[in-house]
Amino acid sequence: MINKFLKFTFLFLIFQLSLSCSNSKENKELNKIIKPIVNNERRFNPSLIYISDSLKQLKVYVPSKDEVEQKPPPPPPSKTTSIDRLLAFKKNYTKMDSIKILNQNNYKLKRIDIDKSINVNLQIINSINKKKTAIYLSFSTPIYFDNNSVYIEVYGSAKGIGYLLNKKKDTWKIVNQKLLWIH
Repeated sequence: MINKFLKFTFLFLIFQLSLSCSNSKENKELNKIIKPIVNNERRFNPSLIYISDSLKQLKVYVPSKDEVEQKPPPPPPSKTTSIDRLLAFKKNYTKMDSIKILNQNNYKLKRIDIDKSINVNLQIINSINKKKTAIYLSFSTPIYFDNNSVYIEVYGSAKGIGYLLNKKKDTWKIVNQKLLWIH
């Protein structure tokens, strides 16, 4: 009986450790993805940049045939992005791209931990560090087209922007961006 308990406990700890390692790897990759976006924001405004540590879960919305046939089609529901918008970002998309996108509606990370080795001057927003001269950003969960191409939405105080980034030699670069809304 004790032997079974120990075996179960050991397996449970191994499982938790593997989840922790995979989340740590994903968090590091997410830090690499947001770095060029933060640097892009910093080009236009040298103020301090703070981010929300919670990620907005980006759900992919597939419009109905009636919605697609409307000119122009209605916007997707709140807290979603249309698969049409995602596929428009990527040239020469395939059926497999849309299937892969739809399978990503549950991203495993809910929060980002800033990796100071990647994003040195970035800080998490809290009630103590709110300043009028700072930039505040919030990120959606990323949607991967493949291992080297990702879409992510960034929400600021007055606008939302969709970014397409490509990865070359372990570095993410912005290849396309589109204003989603402005306040």
